[in-house]
Amino acid sequence: MKALVLREFKSVFCSPAGAFFALAFLLITGVMLWAFSGSYNLIDGGYADLNRFFGLAPVLFAVLIPALTMRLFSEEKKNKTLDILKTRPVKASEIYFSKFLATVIFVLVTLLPTTVYACSLYQLANPVGNIDLDSITASYISLILIASVFISIGLFGSVITKNQVVALIVSVFLCLFSFYGFDLLSGFFLSGKIQASVASFGLAGHYKLMQRGAIEIRDLAVVINYLVLFVLLAVLYLRQNKPRLLIALASAVLILNIVFFFTLNSRLDFTADKRYTLNDYTKDILERVGDGSLLKVNVYLTGDLNYGFQRLKDATTDLLSDFNRFADDNIDIRYINPYESGKSLDETFKSFASKGMTGIILNEVDREGKASRKMIYPYAQVTNGRDTLVVSLLKNVAGNTAEENLNASVESLEFEFIDAIRLLSQENPKTIAFIEGHDELSRTYVYDAEELLSKYYSVDRGEIGNDIRILDEFAAIIIAGPLSKYTEAEKYIIDQYIMNGGKVLWLVDGVYYSHRDLALTGQSATMKNDVNLDDLLFTYGVRINPDLIQDRQCVSTYLITDEKTQAGTLLPSFFQPLLISSPNHPVTKNIRDVKAGFASSVDVVNNSPAVKKTILLTSSANAHLMQVPEIIDFDVERVQDIPDYFNQPFVPVAVSLEGTFASAFTNRLIPDSIEGGDKTIGRSKETKMIIVSSSDIISNEVQGQGQNSRILPMGYDRISQQQYGNRDFIVNAVNWLTDEDGLMALRTKQQRLYLLNKKEAFESRDMYMVLNIGLPVLFMAFLMGGIYFYRKRKYEK
Repeated sequence: MKALVLREFKSVFCSPAGAFFALAFLLITGVMLWAFSGSYNLIDGGYADLNRFFGLAPVLFAVLIPALTMRLFSEEKKNKTLDILKTRPVKASEIYFSKFLATVIFVLVTLLPTTVYACSLYQLANPVGNIDLDSITASYISLILIASVFISIGLFGSVITKNQVVALIVSVFLCLFSFYGFDLLSGFFLSGKIQASVASFGLAGHYKLMQRGAIEIRDLAVVINYLVLFVLLAVLYLRQNKPRLLIALASAVLILNIVFFFTLNSRLDFTADKRYTLNDYTKDILERVGDGSLLKVNVYLTGDLNYGFQRLKDATTDLLSDFNRFADDNIDIRYINPYESGKSLDETFKSFASKGMTGIILNEVDREGKASRKMIYPYAQVTNGRDTLVVSLLKNVAGNTAEENLNASVESLEFEFIDAIRLLSQENPKTIAFIEGHDELSRTYVYDAEELLSKYYSVDRGEIGNDIRILDEFAAIIIAGPLSKYTEAEKYIIDQYIMNGGKVLWLVDGVYYSHRDLALTGQSATMKNDVNLDDLLFTYGVRINPDLIQDRQCVSTYLITDEKTQAGTLLPSFFQPLLISSPNHPVTKNIRDVKAGFASSVDVVNNSPAVKKTILLTSSANAHLMQVPEIIDFDVERVQDIPDYFNQPFVPVAVSLEGTFASAFTNRLIPDSIEGGDKTIGRSKETKMIIVSSSDIISNEVQGQGQNSRILPMGYDRISQQQYGNRDFIVNAVNWLTDEDGLMALRTKQQRLYLLNKKEAFESRDMYMVLNIGLPVLFMAFLMGGIYFYRKRKYEK
C-alpha cells in the first residue's frame, strides 16, 4: 500500500494535470483576493478574516479537482495497466485508496502556501495579530473535507469510463450538483420547511456553516455520507460481482447514519468569542416554536451591499439558519428585495416608513473615488400569522465608528430576534405597575413609556394604600418622579415587597424646581426634593444628593429674545446632559446617549458584599455639580467664563443593585395603619432594583394643544430632531428587573472586531499583492520542479 501511495503521489506531482491544478488554483485565488477589486478582495473588505477565500475555494475545487483526477483511472484503463495491477496480489480497494490518498496529500500541499494569506492579514490587522487563528484553522479543516468529497467524486467519474473528457464532464457535474444542486431544487417548493429539507441534502449550506469556524455533527454527517457514498461506489465498480461486499458496505453506511441521527446536536465552536454558540434560553424558546407553531421571517437587507452590510446580512442568515435547526425547520425565512415590488423609490420609502422601517442612505466611495448612494432597509419582520413585529438589524450608537456599529448590530441579533419570537408566543404576560398618589409624573407624560412597555407587560397604575399584599401580584413597580412625601405605611409596604423579591425602578429627582418659573422668567429657585424615601434608598445602598449636574455634553435650547418676532438663539442647555451608558451591562449595552433633565449625582453608600452595584449612566468627563438651594438660569456666558467650571468627571446618575437587601424597618415598629402585616422580614430574597436621579428620562413631551396635540417619544430632542436612548434604557431596565429566564444575558454577548489597519493596508497594497500571488505560485513551482528534476536525474543514471 505504501509503495502504491508513493507511486501515485509522484505521478500526480509530476503530471501536467497536477501542475495545471496547483498553478490555476493559486493564481486565481491570489488574483481574486489581492489584485482584482470587487466582492472577493480582502483589503477592500476591511476585515481581518479569510471568509472570502473559503467562499471562493470550493467553487474552484469543484472544477479543478475533476481535471486533476480525470486521468487517474481512465488512463490506466485505456492503457490496460489497471488490468495488470489487478493480476498482482493487490486489492482493488488498495489501488483506489492509494490514488485517493495521493490526491488528498497533493491538495493539502497546494493549500499549504495559502497560509501566507493568514500571515498577511495577521500583520495588517489592527492591532497586529488581531485575527482569529482558531476559526481559520477550523475553516481549513472544512475546506479539506469538501475537497476530499470532490476527490472521491472525481475518482468515481474516472473509474466508470476510459475517456478522460467524459470523466471530467461527469465529475464536474456531480461536484457542482452535490454542492449547489439541492439548493436550486429547493427553489421549486413554496413551503419554507420543504425548502430547508431539500437544501439540507446539498453540501453548500453545510459547508457554509462549517467554514465559519463552527463544526456541527449534522454538517459533518452529510459530508461524510457523500464521501463514503462515492468511495463505495468507486470501489464496488472496481470489485464487480461482490454482492457480499455490497451488503456489508450498505449495512455500514446505514449504521453510520443511525449513529449520527441519534447523536446529540452538538457543535464545536472554534471561534475565539464563541459567536456561533446559542444561549440556552434561546434554545428553549426555539424548541417551543418547534412544537408546531409556524413563524415567518421576512428579511429586507438584500441586494448589492458593501462588505460591512454584507457581513451583517450573512450573520443574520447564519443565525436564522441556526434557529431553524432548533425549531425543527418551523421558521419560514424569506429574503425580500424592497425594490422588487415595482414601486417607485419614494413609494417604497413611504410604505416601509409606515410599518416602522425607515430607510437608511448608504454613501459609498470605491477605490477610484467614484461615489454612489443607495437606500437600504436593515430590518426584518417576524410574524406568527396573527401579529407582526419589526426587528431592527442595525444599531446606531453615537460615537461609534461604522465598523463598531455593524459589530454591535451583529452582537445584538440573537437578542433582537429571540425577544420578538418570545413576545409573539407569550400568552400570559407579567404585570407591572406605575405607583401614583405622590404627584408623580402624570399619565400624559409617561404615555410613551406605557405604550412601549405594554408590548411586554400588562401595565397597571394605582396608589399603594395600607394593604401589605397590594404589590405582590406585580413583577415590578415603577416610581416615576414623585414630588410629595410617602407615608411610613407606604414605605413599609414597598420595603416588604422588596424583601419578598419584588423589583423596583426608582426615578426620583434629587432637586425640586419650578417648570413654570423657568419657562416664563428663564430662572427658578431650587430646593431639595424631599419625598421621604432617603432612608429606604440609603439602607439599600444608594443616596440621591440634593444637587444638579451641569454638563458640557448636553442638548441645546431655543431662547426667545424678541417676543414680537419670536426670534431667538440656540444655547447649550447645561442642565440637560446627554448621559454616557455603561458598555457592559445588559440594560445599557449598545444604546445611544440618554437624554436627561435636571439630574442629580448618586452615591453608593455601603460596601455590602451581598449587593452587587453597577453604574449604568454617568455624566461626561466635563461636568459641574451645583449645590442647592441655588438659582438656576440660562446664563451660559457666566458659566463659560469661569475657569475649570466643568471639573467633575463621570458623575453617576443611575445605578443598578442586585442581591439580598437588608430591610429599612429592621428593629422598627410596623406602622399602625398596615393591614395584614404581623412580622417584618429582615432580609430579602435575591432581587434587583435600579435607582435613577432624573425622572425626565422616562418623561415624554407633548407638542401642541387639545385635539392637535401629539406625544413625542421619550428622549426625542425637538431642536436637533434626534432620538436618544431613553426608550431603550427604560424598556431594558424593566426587562432586566423582571428577567428570570436569561433573556437579558443575550444583550451582553460580545464579538471581537477583526479589522484591518486601513492606512497600512492601502499603503502596502502592491507589496502584499505581489507577495500573496507570487509566493504560493513560486513555492509550488519550485517544489514540483524540484521533484521532477530529481526523478529525471535519478532515472537517467
